[in-house]
Amino acid sequence: MRALREAVRFSLFTLAIVLTGCSKPEDPAAVHRALGNEYARKADWAAAAGEYGLSLQANPHDRKVWELKANAHLRLGQLRQAAESLTKPAEYTSDPVAKAEAYRLVASMYIEGKEFSEAEKAFTEALKFDQRDELSLSWLGEFASARGGARSMTDSPDPVWLTKAIAYYDQVISLNPENLFAYVNKRIAITKYIVFEQQERALAERLIQLERKDASKVAAAQTRLTEATAQIENFQKENEKLSKKITELLAAQKAKKNSTS
Repeated sequence: MRALREAVRFSLFTLAIVLTGCSKPEDPAAVHRALGNEYARKADWAAAAGEYGLSLQANPHDRKVWELKANAHLRLGQLRQAAESLTKPAEYTSDPVAKAEAYRLVASMYIEGKEFSEAEKAFTEALKFDQRDELSLSWLGEFASARGGARSMTDSPDPVWLTKAIAYYDQVISLNPENLFAYVNKRIAITKYIVFEQQERALAERLIQLERKDASKVAAAQTRLTEATAQIENFQKENEKLSKKITELLAAQKAKKNSTS
């Protein structure tokens, strides 16, 4: 009797396979992605993000779905979750260029959201995977320049950050000698650094007068005065070279524009 029941079950199972055409079960990643797209079309971003998340549970290697999920979070104003989604693909690839690109996307998103400290972190991560990343170097130069006071007439100059900014711009120029903005921004950083050295020179001159009875203090102040004066002269010469290069690049751009118009 038991053997008969098993035979009947097997027959029914076989019949079911025949009737369904031996169809395979649907891919859950594709199903949830489609549902996510449907919710996105209806602007139901919370539901879309949820469906994309389920799709990624089935297939976490689909970069496009991570980007769709990030977009849904952005629509909801969830910047952190969007950033997390954009950086996830970097975990599933060994390609350093792809990893760098993922972090650049995150950095660009943070810049758009005016969260510059987070953007700086993302660009720094991108640079770890692609040291020749011109865009990341340029932005890191900008962040350092701003912290050094170069983007404000009233901010005090910070030589540490200005030195870092100049170094970033130099790296950009070495990668792309035709990058006009790198020369312009480097000149701005150097100009702010000159302000610092002028302040140092003025302070040294005052100390020489105030401490004229203390030979050691006068000597130290004189040394700083000499150093500041030399640095100012060097920076001024560097700025002259930068200005000349900027003029050349602008002229080249104008000539190219005229030739194509």
